[in-house]
Amino acid sequence: MMGSESVAALFIFFVVSCNGFPAAEQYWDGKWFPHQPNQPDVNPTVEIKTDHKAHRGHLWDPNHGVVMGVSDPNCDDAKTNLTIDWLDNAENYTCLEDKHLFAPSYDIRPELSTDHIPLKYSAPHYCMNEAIPYNTIIPTFGPHRPLWAKYGEYKFVPRQRWIHNLEHGTIVMLYHPCANQEEVKLLKSIVKSCLYRHVITPYNLLSTTRPLALVTWGQRLEMSKVATEVAIDFIKEHALKGPEQTSRDGQYDYLLLEHAEVPAGSNINDTLLCPQGVLKM
Repeated sequence: MMGSESVAALFIFFVVSCNGFPAAEQYWDGKWFPHQPNQPDVNPTVEIKTDHKAHRGHLWDPNHGVVMGVSDPNCDDAKTNLTIDWLDNAENYTCLEDKHLFAPSYDIRPELSTDHIPLKYSAPHYCMNEAIPYNTIIPTFGPHRPLWAKYGEYKFVPRQRWIHNLEHGTIVMLYHPCANQEEVKLLKSIVKSCLYRHVITPYNLLSTTRPLALVTWGQRLEMSKVATEVAIDFIKEHALKGPEQTSRDGQYDYLLLEHAEVPAGSNINDTLLCPQGVLKM
């Protein structure tokens, strides 16, 4: 039998080494969510109390409810409450399925579809205290955030942002994270060489048969394999057709990888679309 001193020593060792968990389990080298302990939260969640009367001041807009492009922490500053649109999780830009299911095929033709938007439709703007659901897998119009995305390529940007870009005449390129990377690179080069006003982001809601898409206000082109001429024709035909024509850059830039550049031969207003053809990969 153990003496009282031995029992006391064991108890002290257990408390010191365990501290609530076995000593071997106290070390963690994986990822933390939402952030590592004692580290500042780069995406703070706060309660936004929207005062609709206040919106009749500097934020009020008779067409959209909330004026566009005005950063306000009590509505939308492109930094606060971003998790209401997405949880900042890697599944949005990581391939978690069998890549063979997304293999490009010459037998699957590009598919063009159109949403008929009422002529006098004005998309409402919602502050960051309200979720914005969509009933279409690839929305081409609809309610969105007051601040739009800066032009360029992203690790990921949610649709609540890029739909506002569509309203300004932007081409949005979507690709499934499991799509063939050579096809993705080719489509990126086409978009970047055609116009300044573009947003590129992965989008895991695309289908296995057509994991590539170009989207404009009211139009979407889905592809299995990049059809270069079809893609360029789509851009020339449907870019810059949004109801609000502005090339002013956005304010949302979370996970922006590469800011857009003006294609050689054109200008920031995209006066000439696809001026130099397709850039080499």
